[in-house]
Amino acid sequence: MAVLHRKEEKIEVVLSKLPKDYTDQQFVETFIQLYSMDWGKIKANYIKQSQDKEPGAIINMPKPEIYLKNVLKVYLDNLDKK
Repeated sequence: MAVLHRKEEKIEVVLSKLPKDYTDQQFVETFIQLYSMDWGKIKANYIKQSQDKEPGAIINMPKPEIYLKNVLKVYLDNLDKK
């Protein structure tokens, strides 16, 4: 199940609000401002996975900020492939 729905659309909106030489941190901050409900879902999903794990098990989902940075990287990599 996807944590973030309509990723591409939301990434495009966030990128449209940023300067051309934005940083990953600016992307995350702008995403949080524009999509605070989605940010809450991302954090909640991470916390749930952290709490549900067996001792010694690896959490599959990265920390919320890293998750967003990875989503951006995948989006940009796919743009380069087109």
